[in-house]
Amino acid sequence: MNIKNPETHQLAREVAALTGESVTGAVTESLRERLERLRAEQRDGLAAALMAIGRDTARRLSPELKAADVDEVLYGEDGLPH
Repeated sequence: MNIKNPETHQLAREVAALTGESVTGAVTESLRERLERLRAEQRDGLAAALMAIGRDTARRLSPELKAADVDEVLYGEDGLPH
């Protein structure tokens, strides 16, 4: 990888100096940390979206369906799905 941005080089050198890592190590760790944060944000976003779908769906269910025993609705006496 050949990065031609002077600011990027300066930032990498500063991080390396503060951590005692090599510039390559500092860049690798920085990217690893950012990737971890992005993946966590993505997971959190998915969880929030699924919860919103669940709330919206629950709001639309009839009182009878809300009160129903889920096992009776989904499974027969043999324990298999209907």
